[in-house]
Amino acid sequence: MTARPDEPHIGLIIEGAGDDSALPILLRRHLQDAGDYRDVLGKGIPIKGVSNATKVNGIEGYVAVAASRPGCLGILVVLDTDDSAPEEFEEALRDRLTGRVAQPVAVACAERDYEDWLYASAETLALDEIAYNEGARGATAIGEAVKSQTGRAYTKPIWQPRLTHRMDINLARSRNSSLDKMLIEFNELLTTIPK
Repeated sequence: MTARPDEPHIGLIIEGAGDDSALPILLRRHLQDAGDYRDVLGKGIPIKGVSNATKVNGIEGYVAVAASRPGCLGILVVLDTDDSAPEEFEEALRDRLTGRVAQPVAVACAERDYEDWLYASAETLALDEIAYNEGARGATAIGEAVKSQTGRAYTKPIWQPRLTHRMDINLARSRNSSLDKMLIEFNELLTTIPK
């Protein structure tokens, strides 16, 4: 479930429709693995592409919307970096957000894309003809495996949530440092939510 806007929660800024469904699943599974069953996630705010975050007053506006919800106690921004350097991209966004809202804001970007997080647990995704290879691009490997297995194209809003349910989070964290970093940032934001 999603916390009501007036209940204590962490606001989510996400990239698109697939992430809007998949990221809450990932974060809830992470919470449940730790024995935490609270509804602490706010309704996601999709920015519909990284370019909307990087334009003038882009990310600032989305964060302001999340912060304006009465129960918001922290904000997690999760975006893809595509081929940009994640650390530099995160730092640039953090610099733009410093002092903009009262709540703490964490910026955690997937190195390349969300599919790389899924692909880091390739063995558990129940897709034929997919095997983890550290240098491979997750979106390509998953897209090809889905097409081979189903005869249909990989569609993010359908497949991201489905594959997120199947992923082994601990295995994926051990293989993908940007996923590990995002979950560490999320854990830090959790400390703002009363038990």
